[in-house]
Amino acid sequence: MASLLLVFFCTSLHAEKQKITISLQDIEIHEVMKMLSQQQRMNIVLAEGVAGKVSINLYDMDLDDAIHSISWAAGFAVEKRNGNYFIVERGEVGKYSDSGITEIRSFKVQYTKLSEVESILKKHLSSYGKITALTDRKMLVVEDLPSFLEKIERLLAAIDTEPKQILIEAKVLEVTLSDRDSFGVDWTKFFTSQGGLGSFGTQGLSNPGSPGLLFQFVGPNLELALDALKERGRLRTLSAPKLLAMEGNTAEAVVGTRLGYRVTTTINLVTSESIEFLETGVILKVTPSVDQQGRILLDIHPEVSDGSVSDDGIPSKTTTQLSTRMLVPDGQTVFLGGLIKRNTSESREGVPILGDLPVLGAVFSNRSKSLVSTEIVVLITPKIVDFRQIEWLDKKLERASKDVEMLTMDELRAAKDINEVLDGNKPAEETASSANNGMWLLNQ
Repeated sequence: MASLLLVFFCTSLHAEKQKITISLQDIEIHEVMKMLSQQQRMNIVLAEGVAGKVSINLYDMDLDDAIHSISWAAGFAVEKRNGNYFIVERGEVGKYSDSGITEIRSFKVQYTKLSEVESILKKHLSSYGKITALTDRKMLVVEDLPSFLEKIERLLAAIDTEPKQILIEAKVLEVTLSDRDSFGVDWTKFFTSQGGLGSFGTQGLSNPGSPGLLFQFVGPNLELALDALKERGRLRTLSAPKLLAMEGNTAEAVVGTRLGYRVTTTINLVTSESIEFLETGVILKVTPSVDQQGRILLDIHPEVSDGSVSDDGIPSKTTTQLSTRMLVPDGQTVFLGGLIKRNTSESREGVPILGDLPVLGAVFSNRSKSLVSTEIVVLITPKIVDFRQIEWLDKKLERASKDVEMLTMDELRAAKDINEVLDGNKPAEETASSANNGMWLLNQ
């Protein structure tokens, strides 16, 4: 169908009071608004996405009403500000202020990755908005309509929240197994349903072929069992780190050795040598996060390895490890066991002096090999701490390094009680009865 455009104007002292007669058939709306803008010397701005054809017949109508009618017939709306007309989507009506088209604000991002925040906020800008990231300053500069800037500010406050800090108290133990428990210690007899000792299962173990347990516990039963094993010389502490990590970040403790060996590489008949290292020992990686109920989600990866480099420079390594994820109440201890490691040990017995003689020494000595089985046990206690507790813990750990004093979870709870007293949320008398270990702080 051929397009037809007929326009008649009757001049008046006020442009918006001018009368207009117009007949439109399948005319692009941007062409109509362009013609009106040029003839009437007025500003008409079309928002992004405003397009389409319009057919309408108007007779002797005020120019202001005509612009509204044409826009509405095309499926859009009009916002008028400071004498200017803005043709917008109907859903954006009322989102424009009289203070200007756009404003510019800067927002400081403190905790969350700048790129992640930028990606989220871009989805909530208007068609006029744009965002610029200042990476070095961790700042976002946003230009948009005032109502959208307020929305961006609310979103940023919800996204960029202060992360929680988690203190992770861990122990990696090695239990020497006897012939009776060569397949692992039967830990279940130390954990019963009495006393709220939690639950246990076999999920999360990296080696499903070996016996394994994974459960949470409270109470003294396990500690008594470990003390008994230690007294018998069957328990050895491989590592006992205390780590402080922000939620979502991985805390790593490494206690071990690095064994160097030569590596020869030949490329295009050119031979070069380099030194590489075989890392062995105890490695514990823990990544904590906190849910809305205050429970702690732990990604745990302990690894215990032994290795050697032969006289020929060939490295060898044996590793016992597991990876698991679990949800733990704040302050609760998690037990992971059942990782069996078997090593062959060689011993030599003989008559003093005579057994060391060359050639003849073999007559007066005896060599034997035995299979030694050990089980790796990991205990992890996560605890959410605030910044005041961190300052208290720093002093406590400083004293512990001098006095070889261990930090207990009871003292952590005492620190929390003390913070509640300082905030006025808990009477000091209640704190004295429930956490005597921490009362000395109130008296200093």
